[in-house]
Amino acid sequence: MSWVNGFYAWLFGVQPKKQAKGESAAPDAAGKAEHAPPHPGGEADAGAAAHERPEPRAAAEHRPAPEETLYEHASDNTISQGKQHHWLFDEGVLHWNQRRKETEFRPNFSGFNFVKQSQRSRLWGCPADLVGDERVILASIDLRFADLQGCTLTRADLRRAHLQGANLRNANLAHVNFENADLTDCDLRNAVLDGADLSRARLVNANLSGASLKGTNLAWADITQMSACEKHLREANLFGAVRRVLAADGVFQS
Repeated sequence: MSWVNGFYAWLFGVQPKKQAKGESAAPDAAGKAEHAPPHPGGEADAGAAAHERPEPRAAAEHRPAPEETLYEHASDNTISQGKQHHWLFDEGVLHWNQRRKETEFRPNFSGFNFVKQSQRSRLWGCPADLVGDERVILASIDLRFADLQGCTLTRADLRRAHLQGANLRNANLAHVNFENADLTDCDLRNAVLDGADLSRARLVNANLSGASLKGTNLAWADITQMSACEKHLREANLFGAVRRVLAADGVFQS
């Protein structure tokens, strides 16, 4: 002990603490560490360490598995047009109708040329009970609320078809057989229905504004509340049609 420490110990009666070997080096090292400049790569090392930390278990559990497909998570009404094409043209009308019962979706064949696409499929042929050439056979098909605007279905067999709420705006439906079909609430604005057979069809609340009806057969059809141009209706066969006349602003409403 130095004489200075001894003097203070005698003066104040304080017994100085004995210092262990190597104890003075530790505080000096700590002080040097506190005042030492930061290492150039310190922040980068800390960031890398943060990224290397394991992901929380909850986040890992909610991560979708790589093998999960689009159709397992997508809503039914977003099924692709290609998938619907396969169901109808490759599997046929019976399987298509079964799909409609099992899966809720909105058919989408907007701008589709059924005549061209059906010629190499099971939908093309000549119905046994109809006289004439081969055509698209869609009898009894379920196309409720389908988007069919601008499509081509000339000469197609759509007898007993379910087309409630379907969008057929600007569609080419010339000479289509709609006998006993249900077109309730159907949008047929500006559609071509020249020569089409709508006998005994249901057209309640259907909109035929601007539709061409040259030679269209509406005999015994239910056209209650149907909207159509009066001028064009004069060119159609309305024999026996069920209707109520509510003419307004030059538009014929049955």
